[in-house]
Formats: sequence, structure tokens, C-alpha cells
Amino acid sequence: MAWSADAQDYAMERLPCGADNYVECVALVVEGEPLAAPHYQPDMGGRRPRQAIGTKEGRFAYLVTQTPYTPEELRDVLAAAGWDSAVMLDGGGSVCYRDRAGNGFTCDADRVIPYYLVVHLEADVSDSDTTGGQYVVTAQSGLNIRKGPGTSFDKLGGYSCGAVVAVQAVRDGWGQTDRGWVSMDYLRPVEAAEEGLVTDTGLRIIQAFLPSGADNRPGGSNPDTYITIHETGNFARGADAAAHAVYLDSDAGERAMVSWHYTVDDHSIYQHLPDNERAYHAGDGGSGPGNATSIGIEICVDAGGDFEQARANAAALVRLLMERHGIPLERVVQHNRWNGKDCPKTIRATAGAWEAFLALCGGQGSQDTDPELEAAVDALAAAGIIDSPERWKALDFTANSVRLLLIKMGRYVTQ
Repeated sequence: MAWSADAQDYAMERLPCGADNYVECVALVVEGEPLAAPHYQPDMGGRRPRQAIGTKEGRFAYLVTQTPYTPEELRDVLAAAGWDSAVMLDGGGSVCYRDRAGNGFTCDADRVIPYYLVVHLEADVSDSDTTGGQYVVTAQSGLNIRKGPGTSFDKLGGYSCGAVVAVQAVRDGWGQTDRGWVSMDYLRPVEAAEEGLVTDTGLRIIQAFLPSGADNRPGGSNPDTYITIHETGNFARGADAAAHAVYLDSDAGERAMVSWHYTVDDHSIYQHLPDNERAYHAGDGGSGPGNATSIGIEICVDAGGDFEQARANAAALVRLLMERHGIPLERVVQHNRWNGKDCPKTIRATAGAWEAFLALCGGQGSQDTDPELEAAVDALAAAGIIDSPERWKALDFTANSVRLLLIKMGRYVTQ
């Protein structure tokens, strides 16, 4: 794309074209192979922040870096990351990124130019045979994902047996998912009762099972005798349940040999393993009672997240699992029980927090609500006298919390 200094004549041009400004699209990876000698104009060379678009495992990919790269270095990074195709866009001071929450970076605030990325879909599913729905993978060895509707297309990955797959459209016996195409012969429709577990607070559990055979999916039978509560310990902004699902299903997660059954944040619950399988979460060995007989739940502590809501969501999940597997409340335990680790750390460091969490798991402060108490707490919160109203509604407070409340109320009424 090229344009003049007065920005009145945007057009697609072949370079060099003599325009005052242009964004050059430089091919780096084609059909999975890095180009030996990428072709670009001299002023696109050197080492600078970069942008690239392309595809990886059948999905659109977009990369923005603050790290400076030459075009060749960027090519090698993308090829090593498994990109099937990659095109380098403009670089240098004009590189910037902001998500919907405003997080990101700007290399040069004076050079920010908004633009659109238009993606052409090679496969048109508008005339597909049928609409899709939710399906369960039945193949014991898992189900291949392909670039197109047929075995002649390249493999992109796979779904494990038992995974719930959202099929968007069906054509000639093949279903299109958000990751590619799969054979409908190895899928069965999800019955209404199976369409994802839902907590008593209305939060639906999202299944994102690790692939069968992954090093961090040990398999083996789990009798579901205990429920083990963890905290992720990851305080980074954005380290929510979805982010941990991505981590577990990555090379890094597999190399770390860690896994657990559920991750809970303030707005979602992800399930990574079936309840009846072992996991590597308790730190007591592959056949230790924590790993072999308990369901592991990680509560997110990400910056910007609402930990109290995440804890309430975790308690709702515990109530669901207790009912499904007949697990008594006294067998809801801390990670600390199995190997002495200071986990769940935030809960352990707060006086009365564990007892309050167990009370939530037992249904106190959740289903058995106290309207008069809730109205009083809401009034105090609106007046700025208390913080964390959900903790007060759950009767999760210490003697010192009450002391501070009385001091604030005294100041409030004497103003």
C-alpha cells in the first residue's frame, strides 16, 4: 500500500513506485518453509520492532514485537514457532499494539496509524450441507484435524478422545471447527445433559482437555477421593483461566510436567482433564495420594482480576464436584496437605480465609443468602466505608476487620 505525503491517494502499488510513503508486505514463510532470501526494499532492512501476519495450524496469526529483528531473524523466529505462512508488515517506530482494555505498547506515539487487517477465507462454508453443534470425540486414539474437508489435506493437530468439539458447519461428512476440519465419523452429538457442566451459580465449565499421550497427561485411574485447592501464583495481568489452558497445552507446559483438572478465574472455569484421570499437581510423586486420588483446582490470582469472585467461583465448582462424586467437605484440602508447599498462598496468609472458603463450599453465604445482611453491606460499600463487599456477605472477616469497620463508621457518623 502506497500513498503521498497528503494521504489523499492510497493505492496498492508494486515497489519501488516513487510514493512518499508505503507499507511493504514481505513474504517470510510459504507453505511451512522459510524463504532463503526474502525480497524487500533497502529501507525495510536492519534491526527494528516488527509486525507479521500469517497462519499457524489453520488459524490466523498476528505478531507484534518490541524486540528488534532483521527480516531474516523474524523469518527464523516465525518458522521455529511453526507458522505455516508469514508476511512481514511495516516496522520501526510505527509498530504499536493495544487490546480492547488498552493494554499494550507504542514504539512512537506520534506515528500511530490505525488500519484494518482483511483476511480472505479460502474455504466458503456458506453452502455447507448442515449447520453444526456440539459433538464428543469417540475415537480412542483421538481425532485428526485437517486443513480442509478430506484426508488429502494436511494435518494440523488433533482432538483427544472425549473432547467436546464445536462444529460450525458440515460438508461431505466433514465438520469445520475453529481449528480446522474433522471427520464426522468419529463424533457423536452431545446430549442435552452433557452440554458442559454448569455450577449452581450459572457458570458453564469450558472443556479444553490436554491431548492424549501428552507428557503432562499421565492417564491412570483417579477415584476422586479428595479435592485439592491451589492458587496459580501467577500475578501477571491477563493470567486468567484461558491463559493457563493455553499454557498447559503448550510445549512449555508439557516440558514442565505439570497438570491439573480445573482453572478458575473471576469469570470462567476451564477443565483440562477428566475428573477420573490422575494429574501432576500435588507434588507428591506420580502415584502419591494427592496426584492419584484428588481433583486439582487452581484459582487465578492475576493482576486486575477479582480474586474474591474467583474464590467464589471455585467454591461453586467444589460444590458441583462434591455432589457428582460424593466427596465430603472434610476431604476438600489444601495443596499444603500433600507436600507441605505454602499453597494456596493468599488464602493461607489471610486469617479465617480457609474456613470461610470451606463455608462457601458447604453452601453457606452462597445459596443460603441473607437479604438484610446483603442490603447493609451494599449500603456500607456505597458509602465508601468497606471494601470487598462479597467477603463481608460471605462472613469472611477477622476481628481486625471489624475493628477497622467500627473506626470508619465512627468517623462517618461524626462528620
